[in-house]
Amino acid sequence: MAHQVLNPFDHRQVMQKPDFEIFHYNNPAICSCPPHQHDFFELFYLMGDGVDEIVDGLRYTLHQGDIMLVSPGQMHRPDVPGRVRSVERFVLWLGVDYVKSIVRVLPHTRYTILGDLRGRNIIQADGETDVAIRQLLLALHGEAGQERADGAQMCRAIVSQILIHCSRSMARAVDRLAPKAELRYHEIMQVYEHIMFHLRDDLSVAGLADRFFMDKNTLTRQFKRQVGMPPGECIRWLRLENARQLILSGTPTQTACVECGFSDYSAFYRAFRQAYGLNPRDYAARERGLA
Repeated sequence: MAHQVLNPFDHRQVMQKPDFEIFHYNNPAICSCPPHQHDFFELFYLMGDGVDEIVDGLRYTLHQGDIMLVSPGQMHRPDVPGRVRSVERFVLWLGVDYVKSIVRVLPHTRYTILGDLRGRNIIQADGETDVAIRQLLLALHGEAGQERADGAQMCRAIVSQILIHCSRSMARAVDRLAPKAELRYHEIMQVYEHIMFHLRDDLSVAGLADRFFMDKNTLTRQFKRQVGMPPGECIRWLRLENARQLILSGTPTQTACVECGFSDYSAFYRAFRQAYGLNPRDYAARERGLA
């Protein structure tokens, strides 16, 4: 990958573009960055010497190839131990709506990327994955600097691959968690999988809690921590997304409503319009027109 263009360091901590911004730095200005937080995701990929990153009071020591993923609202700052030196790294900022639009079609990344990252912000990929992520970041940085008609689509495809690689590495890291935390993670993932494959059933938080032998409040709290939203909201989102896919494949809206577990069409109609900005029929017509 020939692209090696570096950016001059920018002290701003706000996004100027709605979807993403990417920077390739190699300077010592990282040392003067004060504690701060964003309303977007930040992915920090280290290409040079070791750097410490302090996130919500926890210190992480990063080495070459490590990734730090910081959620919106997390207080963080970099720290370079020892002498002042230049540090080569990629910094990728991702808008929340942009990430959600990508994760919407990659449901298995939802509970890793959009889940609670406290205590697990660091991503340590294996050698092959590290090479892939580095090449994708280089490609994204190069593509973002071009003015091409299909550039936005290419960038979206690259960001999707980066998030998939990060999600897979985070899922593998579960095996290194403390036994109790690992057990809780797998318990919640069993609940999530059950919801995904039983959307047509009568799903309720109380029923799920009874089925998986958990206290209702514990299930709600732990589910939100791992998946990023309460179970009731997740059920509604999965049903709507499943209905959307059925409608786009040609399924009548009334049939899609029933197939995805909505007992009342008017409630489904209102929820769909709120989620996607159009009623089901108009949405399908618009997508067919775009295709």
